[in-house]
Amino acid sequence: MLAIENLTKTYKGREGGIHALAGLNLEVEEGEIFGLLGPNGAGKTTAVKMIMGFMAPTAGGMTFQGKKLAMAEPRPQFGYLPESFKPNPNLTVEEYLRFHNELAGSAIDPEKLDEQLRLVGMNRFKQRRVSDLSKGMGQRLGLAQAFAGDPDFLILDEPTSGLDPIGRSEVIDLLLSINKKGKTIFFCSHILSEVERLCDRIGILVEGNLQFVGQVRDFLNKWEVENLDDGFRREVKCVIS
Repeated sequence: MLAIENLTKTYKGREGGIHALAGLNLEVEEGEIFGLLGPNGAGKTTAVKMIMGFMAPTAGGMTFQGKKLAMAEPRPQFGYLPESFKPNPNLTVEEYLRFHNELAGSAIDPEKLDEQLRLVGMNRFKQRRVSDLSKGMGQRLGLAQAFAGDPDFLILDEPTSGLDPIGRSEVIDLLLSINKKGKTIFFCSHILSEVERLCDRIGILVEGNLQFVGQVRDFLNKWEVENLDDGFRREVKCVIS
């Protein structure tokens, strides 16, 4: 579905440049939940920004459903939740979602808006101001705006960031439910226990290089461990030591 080929981002530096991302090759398959993992500064958000067309790559490119993605081209086929999601606090939930659907070129009728809100468990909050939402409800609103235009492919950067355990569990359940409705999900996360619960496959970035791609179980077997946290620590330590 999404094919990433030799995606590279290099920043000029004193010693020939700094590689934020070094020749990323990756395929995300239709209908799966794919988790991109890595320590801080590994290149995850850089990769997401280039996939979304917000940042130009130094080299490489991407195709989606066989079509090349141009840098300046809109991405209506993608729904996106940034890591730092900051909606306009002065709007109501309904006003905010209507605005984002219009940006996506999709006029929305009341029934469709209610369906969007039901999908994320916010139908009771339609007239509430964004400024009055809890952090968990704010993240749900972020997911709802990612559905603007009814995209088949969702890109979520740290979708449970800042949530308490109950809020994280609710968002995980929501993502599993969305995936069952046929949406493909590509997301970044630092919380490896939720990655184990969610993902069909994972990719692990360390210092801009992709070290592993495959099933979670295959990664655990590689390091002979029982959980992703232990394997992840060993993978990172092996690269940077």
